[in-house]
Order: sequence, then C-alpha cells, then structure tokens
Amino acid sequence: MDLYIQRDSNHLLSLSFSLPSRRTYILSLSTYIFQMQASVSSLSISYLNSTFRSNIRFCGLRLEAPGFQSDAQLNKYQRIRIVPRKSILPKRLVSVSASTSDNGSPTKSFDYDLVIIGAGVGGHGAALHAVEKGLKTAIVEGDVVGGTCVNRGCVPSKALLAVSGRMRELQDEHHMKALGLQVAAAGYDRQAVADHANNLASKIRNNLTNSMKALGVDILTGFGTILGPQKIKYGKVGFPDNVITAKDIIIATGSVPFVPKGIEVDGKTVITSDHALKLEVVPDWVAIVGSGYIGLEFSDVYTALGSEVTFIEALDQLMPGFDPEIGKLAQRVLINPRKIDYHTGVFATKITPAEDGKPVIIELTDAKTKEPKDTLEVDAALIATGRAPFTKGLGLENVRPLHTSKYKSEQLIYESQSGVYLFSDQCGNTAWFCSS
Repeated sequence: MDLYIQRDSNHLLSLSFSLPSRRTYILSLSTYIFQMQASVSSLSISYLNSTFRSNIRFCGLRLEAPGFQSDAQLNKYQRIRIVPRKSILPKRLVSVSASTSDNGSPTKSFDYDLVIIGAGVGGHGAALHAVEKGLKTAIVEGDVVGGTCVNRGCVPSKALLAVSGRMRELQDEHHMKALGLQVAAAGYDRQAVADHANNLASKIRNNLTNSMKALGVDILTGFGTILGPQKIKYGKVGFPDNVITAKDIIIATGSVPFVPKGIEVDGKTVITSDHALKLEVVPDWVAIVGSGYIGLEFSDVYTALGSEVTFIEALDQLMPGFDPEIGKLAQRVLINPRKIDYHTGVFATKITPAEDGKPVIIELTDAKTKEPKDTLEVDAALIATGRAPFTKGLGLENVRPLHTSKYKSEQLIYESQSGVYLFSDQCGNTAWFCSS
C-alpha cells in the first residue's frame, strides 16, 4: 500500500491511499506540513470486520517522522511506503481516518494511567509507546529532557569524536599529499568545539520535547519521588511540591558516573565524563582511570587535540570487558600509535585534585598485593570507572523489598506491595516499573 501526500496552494494536505484494487481514497487535513509532522503519529484504515493500523513512528533523534521531508524540501507529491502488519488486507474498505493521538482519558480515581519519572531516551520511548496504546501519560523530569544519552553521553561524545576524526585526517600529511592537498598546521578553537557538541545536544533535546508535547504527553518539571502506592510528588527546590496519582509508574532515571572511594572529584582537574564533555580545558597530560569504552573514547578526543594520555586499569589488560579480538584491534589502532601509555593491574587508591600550582597526585596500589606501587603527577584525571543507577531521593524507602528471585536472565532485586519493581542486569543497569 502506498501513501501519497499532495499540498495545494492553500496548504491543504491530501493523503491518498493506493490499494491493490487500484481504487484511491482521499483524506484532506487543513493543516500545514510542519503541524502534521508534529502531531500526526498514526494512520488508521477501518474496514467492515476489522481494523488495520499502520503507524508512522517518530524517531526521537529526528524532527520529521520517517519518510517526511521538511516544508522546504516537500515536493508537490511525496510518496511513502507503508508496510502492512498483515500480508493479506481485508477486501472491503469503509473509511480512512487520521488521528492526532491525543493523550487518553485516565482511569477513574487516578490523575494518570501512567507516570514516568525520568525523561531520558528510555522515558521518552516509554511515553510515546504509552500514548500509542491510549494511556493518559505524564513524564517527570528534574533536569533536562534527553537524560544522559542526549546531554552527557552518546550525543555530545560522538560530536567530539567527529571533531577528533577530522583533526587526525588533517594532521595526516601523507594522506593529504596523496589527495593533492596542502594543509597548514591544523588547529582548533576549544570553545567552538565545545559549542558544537552542546548545540547538537540542544537540537536533539528540543526534538524530543516537541515530539512528546505534540502527542499530548504532560511534561512535569521537578524532581520526582514516590510517596507510596501509586502516588508521586514532584517539584523544584524552593517551591511547593505537587502530588499526583497514577495507576502505573515507570522509573527511568538512568545512571550517574561511578566514583570509587578515595577519589576526590572537584570538577576541574579531577573530573568525570559529565565534566569532560563540556571540554572546559584540554590538559597537556591527563590520566584516565578505567579503560572501558568511555575512557577509550576520551583518549581518542584528547590525543587528537594534543594531550598525552595515561590509562590506569585495575585488571591485567586494557579494555578487559571487550571481546578479546576487538580489544587487540583497538589497542593496535587506537592506543599503540598514539601518545598513550598505561599502567595495568593497579588501583588508583587516592587522587588529590590540583591546587596552588601543584599537579594532580595519583597514588597507585598493586591490585593483587595491595602494596603501594607508584605515584603519578598529572595535569588532570578523568574518572571513567563505569556508571551506577541513579536512585537517590526517589523514595525507595517506600518500596518494601519482599524477596529476591530470578527472572529470566535478570535479577529481580525489589518487589513491592505497591507494584514497584526493580530489575538489574549483568551490567548493573537497572529498570524500574510499577504495576497496580
């Protein structure tokens, strides 16, 4: 089945469904194309005996629904392929309708069918799915929409990696010469690089916010806490709290950087990935504690921008969590040719931030004998020892643990009479959900 969009001079949109019978059914919407992009989430085709539903889903990282073009790019006819979920369509078509997927009406005695605490990409996806299923939905966010991935993780880190890749290409004189190009010494503007990552995150954050608003999801600003069964409070510091009720609750608060004991983070010379992505400084020599994917990504960025890097790894080899073959390839390509050295089999038992002109001091201890082994003095230290679930202040004391049991490949940690559940997988990631 094909869908055609036609726009006339009055910006009247016509949706045309071409079925195998070669008959065409037209539906007109008096709306502008950008309004349609923001509001139409599904198209329904109703038949006599059953209903076939094709969904045009929004991608959280794009402004347009898949298949749509921006207003400036839209031609007079735009064709979109819709694949039916059932290979055989009912024979007789009665009507064609488009819905704006308004947020549904809540179950009696509750403010919402579903409240989600945390508006990261997990909470965002849950909200869109809930609205699609007809649930009246709200999402509570105490910081900014997008969570770790958009604001302090995937998006800005990949933006910085794109910069580092381009820098390496410009610095490769042999490659440039082979292309017939002559490039002077490549340089960079640190603040402009930081702004590039921040602007990309801001754009995607706005897209996520707009997609939820368009579908009628109520975005409640403030830190959310579970007060008891099916009851939540939220609010900002210095303002009165608001209390709402919901039949079901999802806690999607994500994670925060894990900092081992003995390490003092000042946010300037001893930092986590949250600080590093702001790129407020590019140190001459930076020690990275932990050689997982977070540490490896930042080693790529820092060395491309001129820093020397030292890895500190507690286990006997770098990237211990990687597949062995991938780890070998990464070391050969991403570590050995660059200004990177490393200490393995040691703990960074104490890290003291720089102050009064003194460097950052890192005390190393042998991981097996627990004896002091060495002391490093560097310009900065990045703590990349993984992430931990963010549960502080969520009111988990109101969730009474009953028992621990296995659930498929995951570990059920808490079960509550209020219907709140917490699962933890083998990586330490957690997912809460509540069910009445």
